[in-house]
Amino acid sequence: MPEFRIEVAHDIAACALTVPLQRETWSGDVVVPPQLMLAVAHNGGFVGIGYSAEDPRPAGFVFGFLGIYDYHFRHHSHMLAVRDEYRGSGLAQALKEAQRDHCLDQGIEVIAWTMDPLEARNARFNFGKLGAFTRTYHRDFYGAMPDKLNQGLPSDRIYVEWPIGHDRTYKRLRGEDSAPSLEDAEREGIAYLLRADRERPGAVGQAAAASHLLIEIPRSFQELKARDPKLALAWRLSTREAFERGFGEGYAAVEFLRGADGRGAYLLVPQPRRGQEEPS
Repeated sequence: MPEFRIEVAHDIAACALTVPLQRETWSGDVVVPPQLMLAVAHNGGFVGIGYSAEDPRPAGFVFGFLGIYDYHFRHHSHMLAVRDEYRGSGLAQALKEAQRDHCLDQGIEVIAWTMDPLEARNARFNFGKLGAFTRTYHRDFYGAMPDKLNQGLPSDRIYVEWPIGHDRTYKRLRGEDSAPSLEDAEREGIAYLLRADRERPGAVGQAAAASHLLIEIPRSFQELKARDPKLALAWRLSTREAFERGFGEGYAAVEFLRGADGRGAYLLVPQPRRGQEEPS
């Protein structure tokens, strides 16, 4: 595993180092100006830049700011980007841990961010590695987005919540706790709220007061979108219906389960009311 160091940005030169990474990951249309990043960093926010020991160029960065949600302070993580050659290297986790340490020092208990629910790799990281959960779905949250990852589809997002001081989070970060496999869930007889029918999404089912539910997504949504935009839109609309139905019936997504064959599905459980403990 490569060794990384995370440097906290305190001046305009450091914040400007994020711009090439933003353009590489998304496009020039969604660049956050370094001047804005600097203002955020000087007012409680966080800009962390990751470096590999062998490479003088930034390998990744994370950017977030203070916010208020449900009448409580929390940190909103707006951007996380890692260069292609460092994906899967542990750098993303190192950046999130640095951001977490910053927030714990401030007395913040929750970091949150938005995520495209159809991106399986991000779901594995957010739910599997970090121990986050979600109970909120937003239709077309950012409106039309012209960047290479989002163009051509409604920008639906789930709102991911990460309780950074909880035991489950510590265990996930240390690799002491892991999600079961999708096959394990199927052997337990857990029902699908949405299941793939070969490459297409099947019909959305009913929650029916089940103790657990599954929502399946494509193995690689970006590849699917490039190959068949109409099918990608069908998945967007079907998963929208499934998540809205599940969340509307009082469920939260707490895990992302992987199968040996590459399939992936969110695991949903009944959620507590707002202000209580996070789903587990």
